[in-house]
Amino acid sequence: MAEQAPTPFLSNPNLRFILFGGKGGTGKTTSAAATALHFARQRPDTKVLLVSTDPAHSLSDSLDRAVGSEITPVEGVDNLFALALDAEALLEAFTQQHGAVIKLIADRGTYFDQEDIAGFFELSLPGLDEVMAIIKIMDLMSEGHYDLVILDTAPAGHTIRLLALPEHMEQWIHVMDMMMEKHRFMVQRFKGRYVPDEADRFLQTMASDVERVRGLLKNAATTEFVPVVNPEAMSIYETETLFQALSEGGIPVHSVILNRLADSRPCPFCQAREKDQAPYLREIEEKFA
Repeated sequence: MAEQAPTPFLSNPNLRFILFGGKGGTGKTTSAAATALHFARQRPDTKVLLVSTDPAHSLSDSLDRAVGSEITPVEGVDNLFALALDAEALLEAFTQQHGAVIKLIADRGTYFDQEDIAGFFELSLPGLDEVMAIIKIMDLMSEGHYDLVILDTAPAGHTIRLLALPEHMEQWIHVMDMMMEKHRFMVQRFKGRYVPDEADRFLQTMASDVERVRGLLKNAATTEFVPVVNPEAMSIYETETLFQALSEGGIPVHSVILNRLADSRPCPFCQAREKDQAPYLREIEEKFA
């Protein structure tokens, strides 16, 4: 492949959020951990948080220490911290916290039969668990505790659903707001005025959170999405699909990590691997360079 310039995101002083994505097993976690160590050492006066939402829980292996749902200092690097978010647990907590108000909205609505919207109001939107994780990360960032957050995402399929979800959630919120319209009208009609209640506040908060997620992911000045690809057919295919989803979501990609390259050693095995990888390297350069 042609010689590449140094990875641009490593020299961006404005970065606040870096996401690593790609097929499972490509080295996303290793890349995220190495990047977190790099920034922590290069910027000793900042606080760096390394987060994983990957169900494989490989962050503990990469750091050689237990990493769980509580923020953990990384030994030997004073300004680096790690967190393994359980996206499904966050979604479950969200459901328990807001399930009653969602059912209240459903009871007030007359647009659909209860059976028709049962799954809808069970929060079964694919990717919603990942959005809950992003919202948790945004809360940590907005509280000012961390200057840079590096996210090791779940495999590409999860990430693609995450990228599509803000638009789906907007539609979801719009439908729920429509369900509230008749209730608002009837209260206004018979009581003379309508005072927003917990259902209205819930919809406003959800709409605000969706806009925050979209704004964070699309902010090219402070956010970087870095796909990790291997010189293998399936990895290239999934990365191409991920690129398309990122493009459709208006999220630019400036860097790609090419991982698991064969060693250039004068041994039969290494030379055979280099030969096998050569056509895939050409394909990667054509599609992603």
